[in-house]
Amino acid sequence: MSSIGVLPAEILADIFCYEGLADITRQVCRRWRRVALPIWLRRLVLLPSDPFKDLGIHAYLKNLALDDRLSVRALDITSRRDSDSVSNSVFYVEVADPACVCNVLRIQSLLGSRILDLTLTDTGWTPDSLAGFLQMSLLTTHHLNRFQISLFKVESYEATDLMDSMIELYRRDALHLRCLSLDLSQSMAAEQWIAMSECTELQSFHLGLHRSSEPILTGILELVLPKWISLSTLYICQPRFVTADTLRCLHTHLPHPDRLLELHLIFEACQASQYEQEFIEMIHAMPNLQTLEAHLDWTNRMMEHVAIALVDLRELSITCSSLDFTCAGIRCVAWGQGLTKVNMRTSGKIWGGFIDAVRKRSRRVKILVYGSMKWGGSVDEWE
Repeated sequence: MSSIGVLPAEILADIFCYEGLADITRQVCRRWRRVALPIWLRRLVLLPSDPFKDLGIHAYLKNLALDDRLSVRALDITSRRDSDSVSNSVFYVEVADPACVCNVLRIQSLLGSRILDLTLTDTGWTPDSLAGFLQMSLLTTHHLNRFQISLFKVESYEATDLMDSMIELYRRDALHLRCLSLDLSQSMAAEQWIAMSECTELQSFHLGLHRSSEPILTGILELVLPKWISLSTLYICQPRFVTADTLRCLHTHLPHPDRLLELHLIFEACQASQYEQEFIEMIHAMPNLQTLEAHLDWTNRMMEHVAIALVDLRELSITCSSLDFTCAGIRCVAWGQGLTKVNMRTSGKIWGGFIDAVRKRSRRVKILVYGSMKWGGSVDEWE
């Protein structure tokens, strides 16, 4: 058997790309270090913790060869949070001290304009330090491709410098931003959304609005969607009842709804009769969808139109709370051959006709059905 040592560097790099391997393999030998170090440095995670301060990452980067340091493209200024997966509550959060803040600022200054991917969360950091991180990034970054920010603290929305820095970021990198992800516990001011709407090259938009956020979703969509001509992925999460106006906005205000490849809609379900027709019209306006996730109150008619209109669908994830949901209306509908996965959560009865309809042309599809919407419900899987 051949030794792993004779493998070409390209194959080793593919192996080392698995999560965590690059950190370990860079310490094995000089050859592996040359291969693993650029992979390990692609995303630098800065945690508000004493262990991070003691690691001396700033000194380590400063002493690296310039070519190695240039490998850093993604900066994740975040906090490690341990959460209870059952209750979905956070029970441990690391809190930053001044030395950690200074260290992060020095690292940002050292890396300069090479950062293409910036992730920020206010958990563990003070609003002042978070604003400082953004301002430092703005001083050095002119071509950010991906920006993700999570604001859970009320104080963060009251920090004027932080809000102004975000607006400046959108304006400065408007022609470079490809992916924008917002996880918000409060509503943003109109100036924020106006600045975001200028990011005309945006391809992916993720919006998570918490329960305390005001129901301003329709107004947001009407403002930003018409200018996002390159959008292909859209994720919206708001724990409120979905409205017909919201679904109508998704296809009437998108300049090219037929270019959308991924759509994720996470809402509380109300009676499907209040939005069924708008949902069907939206689906027919987005015929090239490959991934559809919609936590709504599905009906047989909605499912039938998805099967007919989305011939390139690869993955479907749905939640249906209706007790009489049986998919009886699509027993003879032929699904696209590309469908490989169906995730279905329901408290109703699933008829075998649903399985037959899905598999009529997609023989390799994997179907995962959750028999109850409550925790601990039975799971049946067909392969």
